[in-house]
Amino acid sequence: MVVCLSCSGGSSLRGNAPVEVIFWHAMGGPLGDMLEDTLIAEFNLLHPGIRVVPVNMGNYNALSQKIMASVMAGSPPAVAQAYETWTAQLIRGGVIVPLDSLADADPFFSDDDWNDFYEVFRENNTFDGRVFSFPFNKSVPLIYFNADLYRELGLVPASTWDEQRDLLRALCLDADGDGDYLDEGDRWGTAFGPSVWVFECLLAQAGGSLLTADGSASAFHSPEGVEAMGFLADLIYLDRTAYLSSGYDHQRNFMDGRVGQVQGSVTSLAFMEEELQRRREAGRSAFTVGVAPLPGFRRNAVYIAGTNVVLFRNEDPEVVEAGWEFIKWFTAPEQQARWSAGSGYLPVRRSSLDHPALQEKFLRYPGLSSVIAQVETALYEPQTTAWYDGREFLSEAVEIVLYGRMSPEEALNRAAALTDAEIRSETYR
Repeated sequence: MVVCLSCSGGSSLRGNAPVEVIFWHAMGGPLGDMLEDTLIAEFNLLHPGIRVVPVNMGNYNALSQKIMASVMAGSPPAVAQAYETWTAQLIRGGVIVPLDSLADADPFFSDDDWNDFYEVFRENNTFDGRVFSFPFNKSVPLIYFNADLYRELGLVPASTWDEQRDLLRALCLDADGDGDYLDEGDRWGTAFGPSVWVFECLLAQAGGSLLTADGSASAFHSPEGVEAMGFLADLIYLDRTAYLSSGYDHQRNFMDGRVGQVQGSVTSLAFMEEELQRRREAGRSAFTVGVAPLPGFRRNAVYIAGTNVVLFRNEDPEVVEAGWEFIKWFTAPEQQARWSAGSGYLPVRRSSLDHPALQEKFLRYPGLSSVIAQVETALYEPQTTAWYDGREFLSEAVEIVLYGRMSPEEALNRAAALTDAEIRSETYR
């Protein structure tokens, strides 16, 4: 039976001492501030019988290492962010609580609540028919564009791959006529790093998939995968409308007006606006940022990114119950609307879209509602632990191709062979 620690005036089963919920996360900067100083602080104020204690691990690599070490030591936190591949490993170890067992026993969480979550998030957090995690900081990719430049040139965001190629050609500017876009006053159509996420979305739009339907083998080296990788390479080497960047160089050049549009995460909007505001206050050139969904091909599809939250088993049932209370509260529609409006992450529930905080943001950013609507046809990466390494192999393939060291076929076949070996190895563990 689930005990609602906040339903009777916030009293705790411990008497006057609140139940402590240690929450490990990797949210830094203003996102971490909003999580800790706004939402968690508010939860603690509203639930005096519970005290959520956030612990920022700095980055996801450190978080992953800490979680696995704590499990081995028998001292995990109460709640933690986790990618799907980590969750699969934690399930095998029997150290996390199936959240559907708590939801089913909770009179304040109904089927209507669960069905309010977007389908991709319900599926993404279900492992072999059981719900072992809830969505936390989820995102989709989008196109950021210089809205002032688009108006000046009479352009609109592309809706197909072919339109995208034409649009990028129109955005390019060779101010001095020397045949390239490298000099002051020149402008590239776009720029991007060797991102596996960019490739994954193109693969989905082409009609391909990362693994076979049963998850037993790679599928990204299919003709659709070669086509998707070829599209990226063609922008650089054939159309010459894009350049390959490192780090956040492409976003900086976008801010400087040297690039007409860039692809990024929905969470980057707040950072871009902060930078543009600083430029305006300093009397420097700044423009209006526009947002649009990714152009499609055979289908409109993107891959979601970001982590979920898991609840660890604990000898003290009050800690488990309190952890569930926090997860339930954080993923409620109002909190999700405020989290989305403030952080840029997706609201994980449809009803959050009607909240004033998001409605106001939609008015400020025409196109944002269409960006979020991509979640309706979104996909998620494989949940198998083997994909942790498989994704790295695929990332290497993207980099190899975009730096011109292998053809799409060669690089993808190499990554597929390595991934399949990892899948076979996991099967026999």
